[in-house]
Amino acid sequence: MIPSLILSSAVFVLGACVGSFLNVCILRVPLGQSIVRPRSRCPACGLELPGFLNLPILGYCMLRGRARCCGAHLDPRYPLVELGTALAFTALWQLYPAPLFLVYATLTAGLVVASGIDLDYLVIPDSLTVGGVVTGICASYFLPELQNCQNSTDAMIRSVLGAAMGGGILWITAKAASWLLQKEAMGIGDAKLLAGLGAFLGWPSLPFILVVSSFTGTLVGMVALKSRKRKLGVKIPYGPFLAWAAFLWLLIGDWMMQKVFLKISFE
Repeated sequence: MIPSLILSSAVFVLGACVGSFLNVCILRVPLGQSIVRPRSRCPACGLELPGFLNLPILGYCMLRGRARCCGAHLDPRYPLVELGTALAFTALWQLYPAPLFLVYATLTAGLVVASGIDLDYLVIPDSLTVGGVVTGICASYFLPELQNCQNSTDAMIRSVLGAAMGGGILWITAKAASWLLQKEAMGIGDAKLLAGLGAFLGWPSLPFILVVSSFTGTLVGMVALKSRKRKLGVKIPYGPFLAWAAFLWLLIGDWMMQKVFLKISFE
């Protein structure tokens, strides 16, 4: 019990530290800046932050949401990303053995960055989407358990099939919707993101991801319109909803598949 608690606590701290780094990626990747140098600085005045104020989650709390150097308000998204990543890593650690945890934690980190950039710029960089497809296929080859296979070649084929199906479905949907509306209805980056998810999670995850992301996105869109924070026709990024649905699949995907297979077998 005690070693398990210690390990889970260590994973939580690791997730918080990774989340701090992901905040840097969200800010700098779209601008083409290095994610390593310079060190973290105040977003308002640019003064370099001392190490103890860079502590994930705790640093924001110690500062009470204000920059120590100039008093500017700090974006609450910083601690939310750190806490969310820490909780996500801890949940994955509880559910999966170490090799799968490492892969799924890497996927989750990529989804956090993709979601943050999509929220800010309505675009998802190819380094995350196309890179995700390549990484998912390679990971499936070296770790066939990702695709519920025992043979590396079979796993890689299933990964490629998942990527093709995921990207193809959203690409066709985006083109059809754009043709009907006579304007761009969905970015191709979303199709590339679903292709990456298909490469990691396989084609059985795609129906679940599409249904959950569409339902959640529609619900959030309706709430945003009702609260008059958005006007009709204003774009709402779809990437974060795909990311949320994919992470939910990681949490309950096995349970969902068992329920489906049991229902089919009884019928």
